[in-house]
Amino acid sequence: MLISFHSLSKNKIMYTYRRRHRPDAGSILFIVIFVLIIIGISCLCYFDKGKFWDILPFVCIPSIVISLIFIIINFIRRTKGSIFFILFFILSVTGLILSNFFGPSALNYRAEKNFDDEAYDQSIQCYKMIQENYPSSRFADTALKNITYSYFLNQDYGEVVESYKEAIRLNLLSGDDLDTKKILEECYINLAEDYYKNGEYGLSAENYLNAAEVLEEIKNNFPDTNEAFISIYKIPEYLYQGALYFNKTKNWDKSIESLEEIVNNYEDDKYFYEANLLLSNTHVNKAIELVESNNYQEGIEEFLKILELEALNYNYNNINDYKKSRVFSDIPADTLEADARNKYSSGNYKKAIFLCELIIDYYPQMEEDFTSLLINSKLKVTTSSAYNKLEQSTAEFTFWGPEKSILMIEDNTEFDLTIYLKGPEFKIIRVEKNSSVEIEISAGSYEAVADLNNQDILPYYGQVTYEEGKKYREEYKITE
Repeated sequence: MLISFHSLSKNKIMYTYRRRHRPDAGSILFIVIFVLIIIGISCLCYFDKGKFWDILPFVCIPSIVISLIFIIINFIRRTKGSIFFILFFILSVTGLILSNFFGPSALNYRAEKNFDDEAYDQSIQCYKMIQENYPSSRFADTALKNITYSYFLNQDYGEVVESYKEAIRLNLLSGDDLDTKKILEECYINLAEDYYKNGEYGLSAENYLNAAEVLEEIKNNFPDTNEAFISIYKIPEYLYQGALYFNKTKNWDKSIESLEEIVNNYEDDKYFYEANLLLSNTHVNKAIELVESNNYQEGIEEFLKILELEALNYNYNNINDYKKSRVFSDIPADTLEADARNKYSSGNYKKAIFLCELIIDYYPQMEEDFTSLLINSKLKVTTSSAYNKLEQSTAEFTFWGPEKSILMIEDNTEFDLTIYLKGPEFKIIRVEKNSSVEIEISAGSYEAVADLNNQDILPYYGQVTYEEGKKYREEYKITE
């Protein structure tokens, strides 16, 4: 009986030693929490992979630590909860490992490494995978910005521009940042040059204008910077280049718009005079195109715009005859006549002068009808601006001639001379340089203009009287 009792006691003791206790309330609470976390993470993985991979390492690291603590506690206390915490530990370590080899974090790491190694194509590919597969990830915004930088360093300037616009639209980059604008300007210029090399002149011109627009923003928004100072010199150049290439594609309106910006705002720039010349040619080319499509009135108006270019100071005589012929040779005389009278009645005397001279030149039979209109227009233009005073000449001798006077005019200059007389008769007298003419006119008082064909010499204007039966000599010469 004693032996049996000892055996029974021994078995009972051994049974007590091997028995595992139930987990305490704290362990059960954490088990429930971990289960809920696993369920939540699983749901997040299903609905939003980007957020799932972002949160996963932050969940796994504390889970590993807490699991280890509870594994140790439950082993010491011999409770059944240790197996649950071992499972949580394994799952957490697995999740942490996976987050380092898969998902946006791993892609971002590979992208940064490729970027540092100057393998920009591979870097862009990784960043794009983040954007496409994990758009809600915390790496997605950084990916777009870094794609932009990668494109720039890879000299994919078109992609840079589009990527920058998207980043600015999403407020990932500031559209008002000076460095951003400098990069955009450089991209537009490189694109313009690339398009020009490929013969795509319209696209080249557009990108020159885009660059000019960016520089305009720099000039206005950062006025105290060196970049603003440099912009003042670059803008006219870019506008001129854009206009030049728009001309190649016959996009006259775009070209005119760019050139007018130079003419109106950059008078002291080295491109100012060239812009005026190109603007003149562009107006003429557009006028030719309009006339060829039978839009005569529009063609006339377009051509006459060159008379408004003060830097060139155009008049009828210093405009190329070929250009005039291309525009006006096929326009009906009655259209020109109506427009000339229209210009005079509306106060556009300079344009009226041009059209009157054109009509007299192209249609000599209409000279008598338009001489008075031409002289009146010339008087209006002359008296509305600066001029030299025309002195009354003295009669040299008397002759017999009822109601007539004789004028001998000497042009001792290097420029052709034209005299316009309004009085008892309307008279236009033309004298070639270094020559003289003698003509008979009706005696009486005249309003007169004498104009040398040189834009640097002011015309002469005054009231003169030529008495009956007297001869007058008028000499024109350049004095110091």
